[in-house]
Amino acid sequence: MLHRVYEILLVASPYDAFILEEDGRLTEQILQEYLGLNFSYPPRVWEAYTGKKALEIVTKRKFDLILLMTRIADMSPVKLAEKIRKLYPRKPVVLLAYDESELKPFQPALQADPPLIDKAFVWSGHANVLLALIKYVEDTRNARRDILYGDVRAIIFIEDTPRYYSSILPLIYQEILYHTRSLVSKSLKTSTRLLHLRARPKILLASSYEEAKKYFDDYCNNIIGIISDIRFPKQGVMEKTAGLQFTEYVRTFEPAMPIVLQSSDKRREEEARQMGTEFLHKTSPTLLQDIRRFILNNFGFGDFVFRYPSGRKITSVSSLEEMVETLPKISAKSVAYHASSNHFSNWLAARGEFQLASIVRALKDDKNLSAQDRKKRLIKAMLDYTTEARPTGIVEFNRSIHPLSTHFMRIGHGSMGGKARGLAFFNSILQKENFEQRFPGIQIRIPKVLVVATDVFDRFMTDNQLWSVALSQKTDEAILKKFRKGKLPEDIQDLLHHLVEKIHFPLAVRSSSILEDSQYQPLSGLYATFMLPNSDPREEVRFHQLCNAIKSIYASMFFSEAKAFIDASIHRHEEEKMAVLIMELVGQRYGNRYYPTIAGTAQSINYYPVSYMKREEGVANIALGFGRTVVEGGQVLRFSPHYPQIIPQFFSIKATLESSQHKFYALTMNGKKDPTHGGEEGNLTSYSLQDAEEDGALKWVGSTLVADDNVIRDSLHYHGTRVVTFAPVLKYNQFPLADILKDLLRIGERSLGGPVELEFAVNLPRDRNRKPEFCLLQIKPMAISTIETETVETGVSGETVARSSIALGNGIIDGLDYIVLVHPHLFDTAKTNLIAREIETLNNLIPDKHGYILIGPGRWGTADPWLGIPVNWNQISKARVIVELGLEDLPIDPSFGSHFFQNVTSMRIGYLTISHKVPQDFFNYDWIRGQTAIRELTYASCYQLKRPVEVRINGEKGEGVVVRPPLPEEEIMDEEESTGI
Repeated sequence: MLHRVYEILLVASPYDAFILEEDGRLTEQILQEYLGLNFSYPPRVWEAYTGKKALEIVTKRKFDLILLMTRIADMSPVKLAEKIRKLYPRKPVVLLAYDESELKPFQPALQADPPLIDKAFVWSGHANVLLALIKYVEDTRNARRDILYGDVRAIIFIEDTPRYYSSILPLIYQEILYHTRSLVSKSLKTSTRLLHLRARPKILLASSYEEAKKYFDDYCNNIIGIISDIRFPKQGVMEKTAGLQFTEYVRTFEPAMPIVLQSSDKRREEEARQMGTEFLHKTSPTLLQDIRRFILNNFGFGDFVFRYPSGRKITSVSSLEEMVETLPKISAKSVAYHASSNHFSNWLAARGEFQLASIVRALKDDKNLSAQDRKKRLIKAMLDYTTEARPTGIVEFNRSIHPLSTHFMRIGHGSMGGKARGLAFFNSILQKENFEQRFPGIQIRIPKVLVVATDVFDRFMTDNQLWSVALSQKTDEAILKKFRKGKLPEDIQDLLHHLVEKIHFPLAVRSSSILEDSQYQPLSGLYATFMLPNSDPREEVRFHQLCNAIKSIYASMFFSEAKAFIDASIHRHEEEKMAVLIMELVGQRYGNRYYPTIAGTAQSINYYPVSYMKREEGVANIALGFGRTVVEGGQVLRFSPHYPQIIPQFFSIKATLESSQHKFYALTMNGKKDPTHGGEEGNLTSYSLQDAEEDGALKWVGSTLVADDNVIRDSLHYHGTRVVTFAPVLKYNQFPLADILKDLLRIGERSLGGPVELEFAVNLPRDRNRKPEFCLLQIKPMAISTIETETVETGVSGETVARSSIALGNGIIDGLDYIVLVHPHLFDTAKTNLIAREIETLNNLIPDKHGYILIGPGRWGTADPWLGIPVNWNQISKARVIVELGLEDLPIDPSFGSHFFQNVTSMRIGYLTISHKVPQDFFNYDWIRGQTAIRELTYASCYQLKRPVEVRINGEKGEGVVVRPPLPEEEIMDEEESTGI
């Protein structure tokens, strides 16, 4: 809408102005009308008591509308209008009278060519006539541009009597605005909502046959209906049947155009009915209600009612998604009837779907289509639009929205949290990138998402009085129990009911706190995540499982590990708030199992490049099944997207068998227990590779070790041990995973302004008619990008305690006066859980504000106790440097794909891997044993150093050393320079 009314000049006598302002509360009522209709920027009203003052003001300030009352002290309104017209020929001038009888002297000015006064309205004491007056001016000025170029729809309203159109026009506007707002006000993001409200149907007020005919001739393709008097002027003479004649003219072009005729002469009713129009009696006490009913039933604002050509009802739908589901079941005759009458187009246009409405309208005009062909084309057009062309954005979820109608929805008005912000941002980026041409036949998208914003968390905590409980309870179990007993707000429960009522695919319920995925300390993996089958036939059961998952995620914010990590970070508990992501769980169903073909993470910096690889080329970690294997530091495959065929960990047959994946995680679909019971640990089930082979999923990622010739064959057609090598994808490019990751990492770095990390899942469908899909599950900045890039020399003087050729971090960490050591010769993979508890005991011995080096064999923070020590943050909260020791019988790759490892980087903890295979790597075990042991347990000991050590890490080279600086030289005083004191 190009022309808006922002400034109004009211020219009236002091008495009339007083009546309007004080008795009629003009300004207040205009403001209330605008706010009530969710309009922004209500117009301002300026006053002038005389024509002379009005002319003076109008030359000094730009006004969008001049509103004249019938009594002006120093000149007649006609004279004033004439003077204004000479100064500003296109300035809208409207007359406002208290009674229709006052308008007779002004008829020549109204009927002049061009008119001195554009229109006259009758003030009934209610501000709705002022709203209609303003909107009439805006619609008249904007009609041609908005209708012809913006494809906006229009309604023709024909009435020549000011008293009637002053009462009926406000009603039409209110009804149109009410229905438009109810359809789109909460179905779109705010900016799009305002756009659709402004793109509501125009109302074209005509007072003569010629004016109405011109509107129809100019905009016939966009007219959705006509409300007309029967008696009005034609060729300058009052014509008793002008409405009937105009109806006959319209019917020759649009036989099914919705038309309602009004008259105070009941004898005209039969004539109107014979022409296929509705008839309303002007003096009826229900006239306004009858007009409301006609608008609702004929202009597309209500449910779409499918009917046979005879008028018999078949069924009704309330949303575009329901329309797409129902259309195939409707007879071709019914579809042809509605299409030929523009019913589909009008219904879609009322919902703001102008692009689709135009496509559907064009089908009506194709005379060569059979009824069946028209139905097929209509279904295809709607299906294509809903899956590809429909506008995207963040939608405010409510009961009028089908959850499948858009990709990104929200509940509440607080923050969406880090994960949701990243997904929302990248969803907008994906719309701009032309992935379809680069990767034809592959769908690249984010899953469907509903965000429960942080204000819901605040309400839940306050309503259930949980703040004191959350901060005072000592055990995680006690906190969880209290939170699970709490109740989500009633309005939120209602929306979640609606969600589970409409969708039946599995859901991932994930945390999205304010501090997660932040630039500096992203708090990776600290909070709970739940996978819900959402498959129980009882809706109430599925609803309660979803509510329990949300409440459990809220509770996890106050668990001991999260508290310990936040205490060690720069953040405060009061700063953290929790939003929750309810996401479509990406995967496929295989009988009772559900999982994706591939899941993984990718980082744009490779901390451990080998061969041709470069740090800035990035690295990916992938696994069969759900990504829990990756983020918990399990056995996964690591590769560079630039060199997908170089797999360093598969350097030998033995290494391949030891380091490749032996199990995968899947969601059990028909389990009898609550999937949220027992927390995350019991949420997913571990399955063998044989299960994946039976499902048909292993063929995309598996190879076979043929025992006869001790060779790995990239096929499952051989007898032998199955090995997860991802050869079909990485070696033979049956799915372009490496190329997609290269593109996404490049786009992510460009968009976020630095190194990024992605989480993703890939579905390679069994059904060849379905497209393979790559789904982005998370994008966030890599915390390593914030580390200073100063060059640190690792070849320094002093006694070297340890040296690593694979180190993470950059800079100097000094003042380390304690070491917690897991003795390599005592290490037992069967006792790693016990070792983790011993480390927690020793961690608690370290004085506050003192840091220590944690040293031990295997993979730190792993979820698999056979690969290393499964410590959590609460158990090592005071560690400032971590050292992984490689052993001959425990050849473990560094755990850089895990959440544990990402938190290492965010906390600026130095991380050194000392490999037994690299000659320059070494570890001075004897020197540490020579320090003072303040506590020795079965497997681990804590040593207090006689002199602090420091760790130096060169971030460019990836090298690190632990050194004991030389003693400072004793300064000898020169007596000649002494003061003698």
